[in-house]
This record gives sequence, C-alpha cells and structure tokens, in this order.
Amino acid sequence: MRPLILFAALLLSACQTLPPPAALPPLQLAPAAFGAELSLAQRLTVTDVPDDPSGAVTERQLDTLLQVDAQQLQLAGLAFGQRVLTLNWDGHELKVQRHPMLPAAVDPARVLRDIALVFAPLPALQAALPASWTVDESGNERTLRQSGETRLTVRYLDGRARVEIDNRAEHYQLRIESRPLEGG
Repeated sequence: MRPLILFAALLLSACQTLPPPAALPPLQLAPAAFGAELSLAQRLTVTDVPDDPSGAVTERQLDTLLQVDAQQLQLAGLAFGQRVLTLNWDGHELKVQRHPMLPAAVDPARVLRDIALVFAPLPALQAALPASWTVDESGNERTLRQSGETRLTVRYLDGRARVEIDNRAEHYQLRIESRPLEGG
C-alpha cells in the first residue's frame, strides 16, 4: 500500500510541475538572409493582452529607425525624442544599449525575432525554425505554428506599410506602421 501512495504522490507532484508551453523560438537570422536592404522609420504600438479577460489591457508606443543591409541590422528606439534602445546585430553578436527606464518587457531577442518574422523571406525563416515549428504564408498573412497550433500571426496591410502581429504565445499584439527613411 505504501508504494502505491508514494507513486500517487509522485504522480500528483509531476502534474504540478508540468512545464508551460514552449516560448517562441529565437530567430537570429544573419542580416544577409533578409535578402534586401531596409531603411524604415516606424511607429510601433504594443498592446499587452492579459491571460485573464478581466485584466487591464495596456498599450505603449515607440518610434523606431530600422536599417538592414547585408552586414548588419540596426534598430534605434525613440520615446519622446530620446533614444531608449539601440540594437546592433551582425549575425554573430547582438549589442544592446537600453535606457534604464525602458520596461524590462522590451526584450531585445524578441525584437530581433519579430523583425525577422515580418521582414525576412519565408524560405530563410523556414530554414531557421526548430523541428516542431512551421511558418507559412497565405495572401497577406504569415502564420507561425508549433506542432500545428497557431502561436503567432503576421498580417500585412496597405501593401506592407502597416503590419499587425498577433502573438498568442506571449500575449501581445504589435502594430507596425512603416515608411521609407529619406535618403535611405
């Protein structure tokens, strides 16, 4: 009887320690994998979507300058005209400078991943994903799935001047409004 109780206790404790669903995979594509140069001014609007429907929805905005060429990806984030985030990615090392007041939720690896999901060619994304992950494109929509379950959707609007990311896995939505930089 005692081994049975011990086994039941072990089983119950295992249920309590089930890992949460896997986070989205990191996508650190080399800048050359983007296949084209980008030089964009952007307005990002992030909406946090709480797990609990009665929870407060928060929205934040950030202006960015994004430049991608074959050697590097650079992003500067600006709030009220002040630089709050700088990312430099050369395909090997991600260098980050951030203002102390920038919320910790702004994760440079997520930013890099979201840039890749929006702007990288589909074959480059497909080649970079782990085994249980897929990404496909249909019309103006790109869908990232894990074992067939939709985890993130990218919608392209107005050509590609506006993009919406619905990140179900990490509970946020991101709206990106882009325009070419002058002289870029």
